[in-house]
Amino acid sequence: MKKLAIITNALKVLISLSGVLMLIGWLIAPTYWSKPLSYIATIVLPYVPNLFKLAKIEFSVPLILAYEIFLIIAMVLGIDLNWYSEVLVAANNDSYYDKIVHFASGALVAVVGQELFARHEHQDAKRQSPRWFQVLFLLGIVAIVALGWECYEFLYDEICGGHMQELVKSGVADTMWDMIASLIGGIICIFFITKFSKVSTLELARKANSHKT
Repeated sequence: MKKLAIITNALKVLISLSGVLMLIGWLIAPTYWSKPLSYIATIVLPYVPNLFKLAKIEFSVPLILAYEIFLIIAMVLGIDLNWYSEVLVAANNDSYYDKIVHFASGALVAVVGQELFARHEHQDAKRQSPRWFQVLFLLGIVAIVALGWECYEFLYDEICGGHMQELVKSGVADTMWDMIASLIGGIICIFFITKFSKVSTLELARKANSHKT
């Protein structure tokens, strides 16, 4: 686990450093490096788990590592280096890379939701929520994040004159397929979480409490 923590911290620094370098590139050649807000986000986003930790919400090291890897795929490669519009793009401008990222985001959010759900269950080891409620909870988080992100893109473009919805292809169909991809990724992940987990949430809670005592 210590090795994973070292790798995770190294990725945080490298991702932020890439954002710094691209921001410097924008200051030198703004016509080439044209996304300063994205570069600033790349600098800051790797440390979001640390902000949750300050709020006494701590996620597992493997999940944080998965989050950092996702930032590389979605932010550094996808937005900063234009992979959304250059990699796996169909003749009609549909970006399969974009859909893959949205699929991965749905799966990642489902795992985040599971850790939050397990955290809540740990507070009362004698009570375990029914499986249907767990599924509904995880589906709700995935759907809210998918919808919230598309709303953010729309509002950012409308208010700030940005082009987040036009990185590859704009339109209602593209927005809907983004959300559908996120939901599919989340649903598949939820299926594995609820059907193939070897240890139930209640058992995890009991183990956590036993370690405390």
